[in-house]
Amino acid sequence: MTTHRLPFPPGTAPAPGFTRGWHARSGPAAVIGKPYVPGEPRYGYNPPRWADHAYRYRAPGGGWVWVAEPYPETDGSFAWQAEFEEDQAKLEAAGYTVRIDQAEARYSPGDTLPIVITLANEV
Repeated sequence: MTTHRLPFPPGTAPAPGFTRGWHARSGPAAVIGKPYVPGEPRYGYNPPRWADHAYRYRAPGGGWVWVAEPYPETDGSFAWQAEFEEDQAKLEAAGYTVRIDQAEARYSPGDTLPIVITLANEV
């Protein structure tokens, strides 16, 4: 398994293809069943609770890397954990790799929990 590190650490210019949010009709949003919502003001779909601070960028190999950086609750728990585990199972069944890697935090390193999603054949 290839460990992928952000090609742009916090405080630096974003990587090629860096875009806030995910594609509404493809990638993780499509797999987990978050339908396209015409006129939705942010990204065209209603993201799951665990996909806070979502963004995507192009990996050096040309494929997309999707990242979400949700915060834990003030007590350290994850109110969105059950939803995440259900969505993680759907993503992995569709051929995605889902991992949590604090080294890839960009939004708020040390405070958020970076969830990194890739397609094995694209990275």
